[in-house]
Amino acid sequence: MSESKVIALCSRRFALPALQQLAFFKQLAVVAIPEHCEAMIENTKNVLHGTGVPVILLQKKTFVKKITEAINVYAVDTGLMLSFSYKIPPSVYKLPVKGFYNVHPGMLPAYRGPDPIFQQIRNKEKNAGVTLHKVDDDINSGPIVVSEMIKLEPDDTYGILNEKLSYTAARLTGTLLKLLSFDINIPSRPQDESKAVYFKKQAAIDVSINWRAMNAASIIALINACNPWNKGAVTQLNNKKIFVMEATFMDWPENPEQIPGTIISIDEKGLVVAALNNQVVCVQLIYTDVGFLLAKRLKQFGVAPGARFGLV
Repeated sequence: MSESKVIALCSRRFALPALQQLAFFKQLAVVAIPEHCEAMIENTKNVLHGTGVPVILLQKKTFVKKITEAINVYAVDTGLMLSFSYKIPPSVYKLPVKGFYNVHPGMLPAYRGPDPIFQQIRNKEKNAGVTLHKVDDDINSGPIVVSEMIKLEPDDTYGILNEKLSYTAARLTGTLLKLLSFDINIPSRPQDESKAVYFKKQAAIDVSINWRAMNAASIIALINACNPWNKGAVTQLNNKKIFVMEATFMDWPENPEQIPGTIISIDEKGLVVAALNNQVVCVQLIYTDVGFLLAKRLKQFGVAPGARFGLV
């Protein structure tokens, strides 16, 4: 048996539990993070404080050279990507003798792309998952080593699901390194390309509430998928952007018969808003240019029943 010496490439806090675990078992040789990921750099240095594990910062123009140098300098034999924002070439991923692996916060091949956490929530999946696969020439397409699904609760936000999946990722990473310690070929299976879907990075329209086209469940799923990274799903009121951070289904005693997006009432619970198919949602927390607010406080700014949210 031989313990691995790992280089971890990461951009988001999804990687933190795995980094902490690798450092604890003295398997983490070096961490590399793009220099624009300031929050991740700070979080990583806090997690690794006192471990002696170096953190190197990457620029897009020179990241291949810096990663190659780090693999050689720190005698790395295993590579891990955990939500890393750059695509690495064969000259890098073929260097570690035990292989290079990607820990992806989504089930493959159905959720390829840069942000599967957002997509899984928005699509109202009943389960979400993590897939650990070998790195190859394409994005998220290499043979799968292991995967695991967890229940996706209807009220899970992006932040909550990211946290849950990060611990799943740490567990799968531990399984991988245990297998690698036996110095055997790691079993894997090819992905079914007929089921592959690639989701691009979300554009403005993808995080905007379309009140006239989305039912209540879809609206709430989008809001959860945008909290906290986008400060919520975007809508417009009186020519101003409103970011909706929290909303719930609401039973309404009578058919609202209102155009979707219309504010039916404002009370202590929040803003009661008409949705498609005579459904109703209660908006409870928002973000505006004056800060984070309980939605009911819009009343202080002159918003009254009959006002209507629109598409930005």
